[in-house]
Amino acid sequence: MILLGYRDHNVHELVCHEIAERAGYYDRLGIEVEAVPGPDHPEAALSAGLGGSLVEALRGQRRWKVALVHTLHPLFWIWTRKEGTGSTGPTVLAGYPEGSIVGAFTQKVLNDHWSAEEAPAVLRFPAGSTGDRLRVEALTSGVADAAVLGSAFAPSALSRLGLTDSLFFGVALKFPTAGVAVDVARTSVDHPSVRKVVAAQTAAIAKVRSRDPVALDAVASLLHDSSRADAQRLLADYLSPQYGPDPRDVHAAGADALDWLAGALHTSGHTAAEFYEAVR
Repeated sequence: MILLGYRDHNVHELVCHEIAERAGYYDRLGIEVEAVPGPDHPEAALSAGLGGSLVEALRGQRRWKVALVHTLHPLFWIWTRKEGTGSTGPTVLAGYPEGSIVGAFTQKVLNDHWSAEEAPAVLRFPAGSTGDRLRVEALTSGVADAAVLGSAFAPSALSRLGLTDSLFFGVALKFPTAGVAVDVARTSVDHPSVRKVVAAQTAAIAKVRSRDPVALDAVASLLHDSSRADAQRLLADYLSPQYGPDPRDVHAAGADALDWLAGALHTSGHTAAEFYEAVR
C-alpha cells in the first residue's frame, strides 16, 4: 500500500487521486494508493500538498522533492459578506494557522492587493474540514468580515450564502500547487511505484482538462454542501482551464515561489532546481 498524505481534504489536492481510483488507473498499474491526513501519517512517503511540503523542506523537517505538479494556481479565495471590505481590505479575517502555507499566501495577497495601514486581526482556525466550517461560520455570523476558504466549498455554493468572492489567490499569485511530492529520505522519485503514481495522476489531469464525467464525479464527491451543478461549475471555471502546466512554467514559477517563501520564512540554502528537478 502506498500512502499519499494530504494537507487539506479539498478538491484541488485530491481530485487527481480520486479520478485515478475511479478510472482504475492505479489498478491497471498494479498499485494501491490510499490518501491519508499527512500530519497523522508521517510515514507517508508521498504528499499531495506541494506548498506545505515546500515549507517543511525549507525548514529542514522533511526532504521533499516534487515529481508532479497539477496546477500553478492556488485554489483559495478571500470571501466577504455582501457589503464588501472596501479598498483597504478586511479588518477581521478568519484565516489559517500561523506558519502554514495558506497563511503565507494570505499575507502576501493582503500586502499586494489592499492598502490598509494596519494588518487585519486574524482569527486562526485549523486546516481541514473542521476549520473550513468554522471559517464559514465566523464569516456568516459576523464574527469576521472576511474568510480564507479553499476548494472544499464550491464558489457557487458560497455565493448562495450571500458571500462575495473578493480575491482569488489563483489570479493573485502563481505557485506550484497540488501534485505529488516525494520524501527522498524514504523513497526515490524514480522508484517504480512513484513513477506509477505519477503516471496515474498525469492521466487523471487529462480527465480534468476534458471535463470527463469521471472528473465531475470526483469533484462532486470531495465538495462540502454542494450540488452536482456546483461541482460542474468548479470543474469548468477553475480546474479544467488550469490543470496540467508545462514543465517549463513549473520551473519558472517554482523559482519565484521558492525565493518568495524562503524570504517569508527566513530560510536559505535551497534552490528551485533542487526541489522541482524531477518535474519533466
